[in-house]
Amino acid sequence: MIYSYLTRSRLVRFGIFTLVVISILSVRLILLAQDIPLPLIEPPAKTIVRLQPAESQFYQSGKASWYGGIFHKRKTASGVRFDMNGFTAAHRKLPFGSIVVITDLRSGKKGLVCINDRGPFIKSKILDLSRKAAQDLGGNLQKVSIEAFIPEKCTPLQSDSTLLLSFLADFTPILLDISTCTLIESFEDFTQAVTLQKELTSASPDIRYTLSIAFNPEYTGSGRRLAGRYIYHISALDTDVLTHEEISSIYIQRQDP
Repeated sequence: MIYSYLTRSRLVRFGIFTLVVISILSVRLILLAQDIPLPLIEPPAKTIVRLQPAESQFYQSGKASWYGGIFHKRKTASGVRFDMNGFTAAHRKLPFGSIVVITDLRSGKKGLVCINDRGPFIKSKILDLSRKAAQDLGGNLQKVSIEAFIPEKCTPLQSDSTLLLSFLADFTPILLDISTCTLIESFEDFTQAVTLQKELTSASPDIRYTLSIAFNPEYTGSGRRLAGRYIYHISALDTDVLTHEEISSIYIQRQDP
């Protein structure tokens, strides 16, 4: 008796389940027959941030040179100690703190340096590189071009501005809102920032790391003193919310810094 009851109960439940399935399939077939589109689940919208190209303020081409040896650890014209293993350079008139993209016009190799000294004193040369910066370019400095970016002329002067002069790992200059990035580390020393960007890019080439130049709100110096004037941020672009637009390699160039 109990077995018969359980059997009937199972049959009833199975019948109800079958009717529900048939009803769902029938409604779906009717919608398809009438060409009524089925509801779609839209993916969540992503924030799109366009990278703006930065304009250089100075362009020059010619021969370059490098220095090291007896000048290592001596004071430069900007007041900081010269480090022949750093990424710095000397120029006759560019403001201290200017960021220069130097290109070997024969090999196509590029480098990034910060102007912190005066020179070269040989008139046929346009730039005097630190030994390390020259080595990274291959040492052949007979035909180079330089593009200079002066932070004060590229971005707002407000210390709280999030729009900063920045450089991708391939030395492309951009104006970047760093609020769209993940901050990794900050330095007062340019060479340390460049070194970390190179190391991170080498370790994780699929991630785009940026070097951004910000004004130090605690800077109290004046005149030629460079130490502490800027803070250099290393950040990672958030690939989930940022679409990289191809940036033209043609920059508006002005001859007077």
